[in-house]
Amino acid sequence: MAYIGQGIKQGTFKVLDTSGNTYNGSNVTFNLGTQVGSAAQLLVSHDGVIQKAGTDYTLATGGTQITFSTAPASGASIFITEISGAVGGTVTPSDTSVTADKLNSALLTGHTDIGANIADADLFLTDDGAGGTLRKTAASRLKTYVGAGAGAFSIANLDIDGGTDIGAAIADSDLFIVDDGAGGTNRKTAASRLKTYIGGAGLVHLNTTSNSSAHGSVEVDGLFSSTYTNYLVFFQCTIASGNEHLAMRLRTSSGNHTSGDYEFHFRRLMGDSDSTNIRRNTNHTEIQLTDGLGTDTQRVSYRGTLTIQSPNSSSERKGYLQQAVVTDNSGNPGYMFGGGQVKTSTAMVGINFLASSGNLTNSTLRVYGIVDS
Repeated sequence: MAYIGQGIKQGTFKVLDTSGNTYNGSNVTFNLGTQVGSAAQLLVSHDGVIQKAGTDYTLATGGTQITFSTAPASGASIFITEISGAVGGTVTPSDTSVTADKLNSALLTGHTDIGANIADADLFLTDDGAGGTLRKTAASRLKTYVGAGAGAFSIANLDIDGGTDIGAAIADSDLFIVDDGAGGTNRKTAASRLKTYIGGAGLVHLNTTSNSSAHGSVEVDGLFSSTYTNYLVFFQCTIASGNEHLAMRLRTSSGNHTSGDYEFHFRRLMGDSDSTNIRRNTNHTEIQLTDGLGTDTQRVSYRGTLTIQSPNSSSERKGYLQQAVVTDNSGNPGYMFGGGQVKTSTAMVGINFLASSGNLTNSTLRVYGIVDS
């Protein structure tokens, strides 16, 4: 007759070797000689009496020792049998019954390193929406999350608006990030390289100064260096009274250079009468850029440009060339053209504009270095 009922189940029973334990009437914790996952896996006989798991004994921390609720008497007869897995075959835990505490701490650290870069197809385990549902996700999805689709970080996700402003003018040593040759290789570059790229030949703004109140002169230092050979100066100056000329002096690190080293030559053309005035001077203590308009006894405005060559060098000749428009208080225009030099080997660092006497009432100087190549 055929067997009716559940199939014959298999289990593993193992009598543990506890011969090393000593029962003296006071000890309650003893070694099992193995690691056990649950007290219910043990069949414990104490002097022929089966002990109840969780009541008469428990497992000590780590599952390698048993702890009795009452110390076995001296000479007690105890044997312990481990039931490896439930009798009848494999035990399948119920859903969500395996908690974090039951996982070995070496679950991740005990594995062999991947030994390669993370690839798109590699999988991670994630708590979907932090709702307790565990799902797998491919490494490729991480690119989308961090804004690095197609293997690059998206410009749209670069938050430069949140950065602190530099709080100063761009300096040569400031750094930028550039895609080298548009080939995908990002490199740093100093701001000083932008001058070369923008320019070939070009202008680099060095300084601007303005004064709208009455002042005897206007000056700018820290302009000239070995970086540039030539400089361009835009100037606008108004003299408080008529019949005064506008002059310029170069400045050394010690102040205005007033030695008799200046030579100049200029011509003035008056548009209203076609009259001209020519002036030359050598061994002078300043460069006279214009003459006064003798017919005007009020204020006169001078606007123009001049170039200065090699002011910071040890060359004995430091040349300049200038042109200016002169407007008197009646609106009559005049035009000034001139040039000259300073015969000194002393290096110059700045410029000073002044009236031959009296004050300037309004002035602006804007200075550029000229990039030669």
